[in-house]
Amino acid sequence: MNYRLEHVAIRCKDLEESIEFYRKLFDGTPTEVRTGAGYRFCFVKINGEFAIQLMESKEETGVHHYGFIAEDVERVAKEFKEKGAKILRENRDPSDKLTGLFLEDPNGLQVEVRIPR
Repeated sequence: MNYRLEHVAIRCKDLEESIEFYRKLFDGTPTEVRTGAGYRFCFVKINGEFAIQLMESKEETGVHHYGFIAEDVERVAKEFKEKGAKILRENRDPSDKLTGLFLEDPNGLQVEVRIPR
């Protein structure tokens, strides 16, 4: 399977301040701010490469998860389960097709593997 690092998700206390930091210092280009799973977030692309996902959190800061993309997430899920990975959740589209999954690494960090956007 071919995996490519796509993003690193960072919890931040003030979303707008963090967006401005990456825009000003790294010439980052943010997406629109969205709300999902109870928090506001956006992605900031730097040099057109993989993105930093900024997730607003009043309680915690730091790395939340890092995300890879893979062409066949169904196969990834099957292989990871066979290898004993701790799957935290699976994301599915309205037709019930698996689009991504989250697992836990040995340090308690979440790892996302999803289909390309």
